[in-house]
Amino acid sequence: MFSSDLGQQFVDDLRAFCEQLSLGLDLCIETKSDNTLVTRIDQELSHFCKNHPSAAGFHFYSEEDHTTLQFPAMVVDPLDGTLELIAGRPECAVSVAWLPTPDLSQGFAVVFNPFTGFSLTSADRAPWKAKANVDEPIGMISRTEWAKGLYQDKSAHLIPRGSIAFKLALLASGTCDYVVSMRPKNIWDIAAGTMLCQQRGIEMWSGGKKIERLDQALYDFPLIWAQPELIATLRAQF
Repeated sequence: MFSSDLGQQFVDDLRAFCEQLSLGLDLCIETKSDNTLVTRIDQELSHFCKNHPSAAGFHFYSEEDHTTLQFPAMVVDPLDGTLELIAGRPECAVSVAWLPTPDLSQGFAVVFNPFTGFSLTSADRAPWKAKANVDEPIGMISRTEWAKGLYQDKSAHLIPRGSIAFKLALLASGTCDYVVSMRPKNIWDIAAGTMLCQQRGIEMWSGGKKIERLDQALYDFPLIWAQPELIATLRAQF
């Protein structure tokens, strides 16, 4: 069983590691085979996660280092939001989920934003449960998807932000009411954020189906994360 003490130790070690990572040096930006960008920071963070004591006993599955998804799995996006890192926007996050099985009710998750110091983990449980904001819900969406014109309903209360992992952590923390994506997502993009949401009663829907297990490498759109009271309305809207 993964302990919350080990999860907190990971966050503390990660924070210290990020403090000594220099953004002033060349980011060594490269284009990968899928036309996405990777930097020296992504690679160094992936290496840190793989070699952390918390990785022991887990199959490592990272955006920068993966083969076959096997369980128990440590699913890592070393820095979700590489475009935000390059732009210097504080909208990226290290996303890590320890999944003994694909069942979302188990495991431990961490999302950490190195620009702001914001972090949320499975150990950060709120004592009170909030009601869903069904009157004027505020959603967060991808900056890239917004720029591409994938959201035609301009009357909706939508806020473009970088990094799906960061947006999901903000949703889990109560900063917005839902998150939507109109493009497929890899498991490393969403594992930690989805687990944090699920632990707070927030559902995930992918391609019209409710997701309760993360046992696929890729998830189809539309992707919706929201409290159950909002799901029907959001599915009709998106």
